[in-house]
Amino acid sequence: MSPTHTYVLYRVGMIEWMQHTVPLKDFMIDAMTETEVDTNRDPNKSAAGKHTKWIATYLPRGGDTVKQYKEMYKKANRTETVKALKDKHAAVPWDILRRAYLEMSASPESFLLLREHFARTLGSVNICQYILGIGDRHLSNFMIDSQTGGVIGIDFGHAFGSATQFLPLPELMPFRLTQQFCNLLLPLKEVGQLRSTMVCCLRALRRNPSLLLSTMDVFIKEPSLDWKIFARRQAKDQGLDSDSLDATWFPLQKIRQARRKLNGVNPAYITRDDLKLGHAKSPEYKCLEAIVMGDNRHNARARIGEHCHTVEEQIDCLMDQAMDPNILGRTYGGWEPWV
Repeated sequence: MSPTHTYVLYRVGMIEWMQHTVPLKDFMIDAMTETEVDTNRDPNKSAAGKHTKWIATYLPRGGDTVKQYKEMYKKANRTETVKALKDKHAAVPWDILRRAYLEMSASPESFLLLREHFARTLGSVNICQYILGIGDRHLSNFMIDSQTGGVIGIDFGHAFGSATQFLPLPELMPFRLTQQFCNLLLPLKEVGQLRSTMVCCLRALRRNPSLLLSTMDVFIKEPSLDWKIFARRQAKDQGLDSDSLDATWFPLQKIRQARRKLNGVNPAYITRDDLKLGHAKSPEYKCLEAIVMGDNRHNARARIGEHCHTVEEQIDCLMDQAMDPNILGRTYGGWEPWV
């Protein structure tokens, strides 16, 4: 089945087929050489294989994958995690996505235009998906428009922070901003067109938050089945009787989080609060909380309080958290944080 755009109107939803698009993962694989593809599949040489072996060292007696990650959260320090991520970066050619865009370009000028459209659309997608708490941003959940170079997000199964709150291996980053994205945007990388687009997009959303928040009323009036299931899970975790609670409590809680984002709350505090709702009783929670909040010596978000004073400051915190190697290095392997 072809990928689609989904538009939500006042009364109905509309679906439009997306022409000339390809999943980001396939788009990048097509730009790799045969040797690179073979290396990527080799568990002894690939970044994925290195990641699996590194995680396993923290539970050497065996155990399932989730237990291995949880032990790693508790035992691996920042230095070990950053070093392991650099090793995985070294196993992946630095310019795969850049090559893919060059192959799509008819001239140097067209490359610059395609790349600019990539930066603008990625910036907009990242900010909008952050406000809505969209998670699970692995490589197959982005589509590339083969005519414009634009980025399109798909599959919003994890929304409003559910990937942080409910996944057994919680996501700790606000959106995807990894090495291949930044290397496509050389020499300025993330601080050029991408950052300016994110600033403009977030400023526009913060200037008129009532428009976006009012559209979320549909989740209060008609909560989806997923939301009802999540509400029961959270109530159970907190020792509450979900049957005795007002049916709107869970969607109201999630919309309050969106409002906090639009009010300029430091994203680390948002992630921490989502994490606490789902993992506060787990033995590794305090370690995860420390990872999310960051380190004053390394992270801009840790040097700023709960409230960001400007849109630019909020964007800097978002980018700092999204690119933090102490977070990416601990991320579930299927997300491929080294790409």
